[in-house]
Amino acid sequence: MTRFGMLLAVLACAAALAAAGQSATAPRRGGNPEAARIKNPVPYTPESVASGRRLYMRLCVRCHGPQGKGDGGGAGAGGQPADLTGATWEYGSSDGEIFSVIHDGTSADMEAYAERISETDIWHLVNFIRSIGPRPKSK
Repeated sequence: MTRFGMLLAVLACAAALAAAGQSATAPRRGGNPEAARIKNPVPYTPESVASGRRLYMRLCVRCHGPQGKGDGGGAGAGGQPADLTGATWEYGSSDGEIFSVIHDGTSADMEAYAERISETDIWHLVNFIRSIGPRPKSK
């Protein structure tokens, strides 16, 4: 096998491994039906919202701003942080999709928090985001 052939084989293997590592619930532009089916196990209570707010002020305010309007100015890779008060969101707006975005990240600017905070704390953040943004319609 030539060097070029070996290089192509290595690149093909790397691409296959990367694709295999992609979760079915990973954030996707336009929303993710699998993530949308994930139900929030943390009740929406004043205590949960307050816990989420504390986390938000520590981890999220730099980019998303104090009111969640995406005007914090901290995005380093040139992206525009999401306006969390808006009616539509690029990666979906269900609790499960919001959880997925926080858990897995979407870019160099919106990094993953799965290794930094617990899943329960991510759900508290989801509840806080609900308190400043659109609430899902009851079914």
